[in-house]
Amino acid sequence: MNFIFVSICLLKKKNKILFCKRPFKKYFGGYWEFPGGKLKRNETFEDAIKRELFEELGIHINEQNLSHLDLINHTYDNKNFIVLNVFCLKKWTGNLKYIDIQDFSWINKNGPYPKKFLEGGLMILKRLKSGYYRI
Repeated sequence: MNFIFVSICLLKKKNKILFCKRPFKKYFGGYWEFPGGKLKRNETFEDAIKRELFEELGIHINEQNLSHLDLINHTYDNKNFIVLNVFCLKKWTGNLKYIDIQDFSWINKNGPYPKKFLEGGLMILKRLKSGYYRI
């Protein structure tokens, strides 16, 4: 079994969370997800989310502004075990840009959420809606 480690970030502005749409050219293109991505070799979860937010959205973050929310696992098939480290971020520098995403939308943290959402993030959506995360 392959272990894949991923950093995910809930960007929060007022009572809304940022949702991103994957580029159509990528695997699961057109699906919605939270910003973030896979860790590179010898990268920490914090390093990965800083890099991913810059690569996807063009924003810079200070690691001290990250709040750890959750650690979730998911299996897409019987070969890959995904470990999702979930952060929350309320402060960043720079304006959001469409760099490595198709689209983004600020959505009320209680929903309604996009229908076509990556399966690995469904537990995060459920916990958001239930108030599990105190953000």
